[in-house]
Amino acid sequence: MTMRSTAGYGAYSQVQNRTEDSRSVEYRLLAQVTAAMLAANDRAGEFPKLVDAVLWNRSVWAAFRDDLSHPQNGLPDDLKARLISLSLWVDRESHAVLGKTSDIEALVDVNRNIMEGLAASSRGTTAGTTQAAPISDPVPVQQFGSTSA
Repeated sequence: MTMRSTAGYGAYSQVQNRTEDSRSVEYRLLAQVTAAMLAANDRAGEFPKLVDAVLWNRSVWAAFRDDLSHPQNGLPDDLKARLISLSLWVDRESHAVLGKTSDIEALVDVNRNIMEGLAASSRGTTAGTTQAAPISDPVPVQQFGSTSA
């Protein structure tokens, strides 16, 4: 694990302790890691920076998976299962990017779709509702693997 990926997990844990809404924290973290992947991808010939950003993204999704697996997580079981499956897909796709058999576009698209759901959900929360964020399926769920993780 690189220092950046360790820092990503630590950053997620630390910002959760703030008074900020968890959806805002998750949105901001996904925005930061997505920006890092895009910036690294734009730097031709600097594959180590891309590796660092992809590993950071993977560790963020691993932290999400850990949180989703916690018995006190209040999201509906179906949504938790879908997000856990998505996190497993992110892990596999990260390996493909690092093995140079894929590019970062799918990872970026997933992050952006989740960010859109978090933003929509936050708007709903401020209006007095507590609906879970809708999840767009950028890739069919059955491609992500087991949903019983």
